[in-house]
Amino acid sequence: MKQLPWTLLALALGLIVWLSLALVNAENQRNALITRACADPVFKGEVDARCLATIKTRARAWQHLSYALTHVRP
Repeated sequence: MKQLPWTLLALALGLIVWLSLALVNAENQRNALITRACADPVFKGEVDARCLATIKTRARAWQHLSYALTHVRP
């Protein structure tokens, strides 16, 4: 019976880490779209998908996470 709470804790922590990484990725892409950092040079007004997948708009991941958690509305 003592193993169940630790297992649930490990699963909850894993879920929190996974959701935090997803939030960091979403905030990174949102920031790139807002600042127009991934504008497609060939098609004006479009977004370069490869750039959007690889761009780093802030220096650290915790900056994305703290911004996303403190700025609920754009």
